[in-house]
Amino acid sequence: MLVCAAAGFTTLLDSAVLGIGLPAIRSSLDAGTADVQWILASYSLTFGLALVPAGRMGDLIGRRRLFLAGLSLFAVMGLVGALAAEPWTVVAARLGQGVGAGVVSSQVLGIISDRYSGPRRAKALAAYGTAGGLAGFIGPILGGVLLGIGGPEWGWRLLLVLNVPFAVVTVMLGALFLRRDSRSRSGATVDVVGLGLLAAATTLLLLPMVSHFGATRAVLSVSGSILVLGCFRWWERRYASRGGTPVLLPALMRARGYTLGTAVALFWFGALLAMNAVMSLYLIEGLGIAPLHAALVMSGSSVMMAVTSAVGWRVVARFGRAAVVGAIVAELFVVAGYVLAVTVLPRTSVLVVVAALAVLSGVASGFVDAPNRAMTLEHAPPGVSGVAVGFLQLSQRLSATVSLAAVPGLYLGVLSVDPGNYGRAMAAALAVCAGMLALSSACAVWDSRRRRV
Repeated sequence: MLVCAAAGFTTLLDSAVLGIGLPAIRSSLDAGTADVQWILASYSLTFGLALVPAGRMGDLIGRRRLFLAGLSLFAVMGLVGALAAEPWTVVAARLGQGVGAGVVSSQVLGIISDRYSGPRRAKALAAYGTAGGLAGFIGPILGGVLLGIGGPEWGWRLLLVLNVPFAVVTVMLGALFLRRDSRSRSGATVDVVGLGLLAAATTLLLLPMVSHFGATRAVLSVSGSILVLGCFRWWERRYASRGGTPVLLPALMRARGYTLGTAVALFWFGALLAMNAVMSLYLIEGLGIAPLHAALVMSGSSVMMAVTSAVGWRVVARFGRAAVVGAIVAELFVVAGYVLAVTVLPRTSVLVVVAALAVLSGVASGFVDAPNRAMTLEHAPPGVSGVAVGFLQLSQRLSATVSLAAVPGLYLGVLSVDPGNYGRAMAAALAVCAGMLALSSACAVWDSRRRRV
């Protein structure tokens, strides 16, 4: 668990610091709106696509060697991003880091699923969530300090390389303490066609959001995405009928508790990441405060997530899905509060209200993320824990990919048409997040009623 928590901290630290450094990256590399969208979305895209095959390979050949290889790739790509001279280099580095982080994450959650069950699994996932909360707290503050020390040109480079020493230490811990892999089993298969179709569908959906498409091309791109998804579903059934292990495992799709829990995580995760991204942009560019101050304003969210993740599994164990539903509803109030703070309150009061709302957001996160993951994985069939974990995270990461392209893109698009109207831009962006949270809540309510039947 020490190694798993260290890996979670290292990979989530990277995501936590990017938002605080994004304005500096935009300024230093003269990155446009599309560049910003790709920088935000690229990591989640390859993270998600790496999860399922890495989870499958971990089930079959062992998790230790994949863990070490993935974390090493993650660190190297961090160095590549820090040395970038063009926005596309940062995007390429983020794509590589996403692959590494996806490989690591699938092994970590696979190890937890293999070693623990029932309340002990929920407790282990809570520890993993606490590590993520600590990364979310420490990362932006360290990032803010580095941005202040390095200035606009070097600060963001120091920020992107921040995860490297943590990755090196975690690799050493993994080499020492992870159980050595047993003899590799034959018959390992990876659904390359299925992953390719899923990547194509996601990319076609992203293109209208990150490119200057006209209405006709946008409709064609989205229609193409839907068509490719249909082909993906057909291929998955065909691949499974031939004895392969598809991305969309039929046994998982037949488990209603698993599919509903995955839907809860999908809408929740995308909404939360997109909301935090636009809040960072607003605090630094809209209010003009220093990155370190912005990190401190939002730090209550990560602190409370770390605290409540450690105890949230106990509450959810007692109250079940009802606790998750209540937490998602609380997050909806947070979104409404952010909109009111930005559009109604005087500037002097905004920071205080946003800081208080961030604390509530962190509390809600601790009662949703790890507990929902534990309840969802309870319904995974025996022997496919790696694939179950992988597909659950894949859904989250593809949601994050689209959300991190669409919501900040909408925010920046409104500002390009109406410069300085940050209230309108934030209201438009956060309305999308509120809609996603409402869908997450509906899925949680559905699952709660199903469990009572």
